[in-house]
Amino acid sequence: MSEIDVVILAAGKGTRMKDNIPKPLHEVAGLPMLEWVCRAVRQIDPNNIIAVQSPDEDFSSFVDQTAVQKEQLGSANALESAFDKVTSEKVLVINADMPLMTGEALQKLVSSSEGFDAAVLVASLKKPNGYGRVIPVGQRQVVEQIVEEKDATTEQKKIHLVNSGVYCFRTDYIKRAIRQVTDDNQQEEYYLTDALPGAKIIDLEDWRDTLGVNDQKQLAQVNRYARQRIDDLLMASGVAMIDPENTYIDANVIIGSGTVIKPGTVIEHDSVIGADNEIGPFAHLRQKTVTGDDVHIGNFVETKNAQIGSHTHIGHLSYVGDAKLGQGVNVGAGTIFVNYDGKNKHQTIVGDRAFIGSNTKLVAPVKIDDEAITAAGSTITRDVPHHSMGIARQRQTNKDDFWKRMQHEDFAEEYVEKNLHQDK
Repeated sequence: MSEIDVVILAAGKGTRMKDNIPKPLHEVAGLPMLEWVCRAVRQIDPNNIIAVQSPDEDFSSFVDQTAVQKEQLGSANALESAFDKVTSEKVLVINADMPLMTGEALQKLVSSSEGFDAAVLVASLKKPNGYGRVIPVGQRQVVEQIVEEKDATTEQKKIHLVNSGVYCFRTDYIKRAIRQVTDDNQQEEYYLTDALPGAKIIDLEDWRDTLGVNDQKQLAQVNRYARQRIDDLLMASGVAMIDPENTYIDANVIIGSGTVIKPGTVIEHDSVIGADNEIGPFAHLRQKTVTGDDVHIGNFVETKNAQIGSHTHIGHLSYVGDAKLGQGVNVGAGTIFVNYDGKNKHQTIVGDRAFIGSNTKLVAPVKIDDEAITAAGSTITRDVPHHSMGIARQRQTNKDDFWKRMQHEDFAEEYVEKNLHQDK
């Protein structure tokens, strides 16, 4: 494959998102859209990845180099802003808001562009609203014209072949051709598509690859498709999902075969789940949750930055944060790992086969040793040694004659006045 540079167009203002987040940094399945695009383009092994950004943004942590588009004058102007950094034989151009684009599609584009000055990825959509229409020559081999929807005639809008916005150019060709592009259109912008007549047409196998994001509704749609792809890969590897449409798993999550994911479960990025686990329903495994094998994390359990050993059970209604649990641990319902002191996070360590009683609060930093027990309802602030029981609660007092005394009118009135009708 020829030497190639990549230019990612990331300078758009994203005003239709109506929030304060730069559009390329909106997350899809736990990763910024720009990171998804970078992952795809890295699969063509480019010499250089360049992000074209606005003067107000800095995407240098994602790419090799950045270039600044000083004014929003259109896609041709954006690409031209990066020309001094493009030195390879070919250049691939892609928008930063296309998180579903795949490396396989880009490899097909580059390899199929041999012998052409330009090539474009296209798709046939049943509802092509919002997309530029590709008008082909003859049997759809090359482009005659690409018309933006705002500039299209009624007849042109009936065309279902759409422009993905992903192109491969011979560098010397596009550097010459871009000088001929004008802003003679309804938007008064310099369209890169005006440099594409004669471009080779490359069909996408999955129309979803074309999807861009311009507003929150489209972001939600792309998130749904991205998670479907993640779910499909996991299920193909032996992970069982009771209801995939109500299961939310991020990118960068590894799950072992035989694990069952129940509905309502959220598993965030950088988590590693072992084999034969049972997760959910309605469990929330936040970043950097790592489990061994045969672990049960039940309903309404939240974990974060937690290492959970094999055969450990966390049944329900618990929070496990900044913790390291050994093997065979039982965590009772309502247990809270109190990891934050108002300024810093601290770790709790629970040894093998320890038993944490229901409604225990473990105030970090604290260590529960192997085979130790905490009594239900305890607030544990000190280490509990091996084979010991930690009890930290007030002794219960039973008032055996309470109801007998309530039968006396004077006592009842005094009790009600004192306990139920105090002035607020």
